Amino acid sequence: FTATAQDNPLPMEALAPHQIRGMGLCICLAGEVRISIDLKHYTVHKGEMFIILPGVVIQPIGRSDDFVGYVLGLKPDRVAEIDSSVGLQFYLTVRDNPCLALHDGDLQTLLELCDLIKKKLQRTGHPYHREVVEHLILTLFYEISAICHRGQSLRQKARRRQEELFEKFLYLVATHYRTQRSLNFYAEQMCLTPKYLSSIIKQASGESATEWIIHTVIRNAQALLENSQLTVQQVADYLNFPTPSFFGQYFKKHVGMTPKEYRLSKR
Repeated sequence: FTATAQDNPLPMEALAPHQIRGMGLCICLAGEVRISIDLKHYTVHKGEMFIILPGVVIQPIGRSDDFVGYVLGLKPDRVAEIDSSVGLQFYLTVRDNPCLALHDGDLQTLLELCDLIKKKLQRTGHPYHREVVEHLILTLFYEISAICHRGQSLRQKARRRQEELFEKFLYLVATHYRTQRSLNFYAEQMCLTPKYLSSIIKQASGESATEWIIHTVIRNAQALLENSQLTVQQVADYLNFPTPSFFGQYFKKHVGMTPKEYRLSKR
């Protein structure tokens, strides 16, 4: 759909941050929009786009009065249908650069492709509905990946196995951290022993796998406490902690203050 500055009568700054479970993209057709993605601020101008990956925390910050954006969102079940190897490649491509500049040809291609995806999503009676939509989404992933790669050096060093495992691990954590904080879960997903996985992640990044899981949980908890109107209990529920007390102990252990103290320190 097309979003404009007049769509929502509330000030954009009043909108609370929220975590994306599916995936989305927004192409800026006019004006500009300012957003926060995982506590990093971006300004997206006409002819640029931003991509929202599963698990990130996004908050609208502001927009110009003439802002017009083209928005496409994919529900978690649609994202889950994508081949895991392609999904991983796409995630790694756009993870550090969620905002992209588009050439005129890119813009037209993406708009046409998004329109086609939306049209095919509505054709539920087709015997190959799921397969058609899945392959169109794959096409979209590849088109965006090609835009990301433009301008990069054609010479790419072969990645070592530990780097590949590290990136796959980060992808899994970003996808599952709300419900899975156990090292054993991620080791099982990667067909590795917990000890070997922890060793590989430590070699690749200087931090253990458990530390990465904790960092991801804490980073998102901080974003919710800092920018939303959710109560501490609601944040605890959102992050699937058994009780607010357990969440408070977990947060204080790793941040050095309680969730309430942290929220007050940011005001």
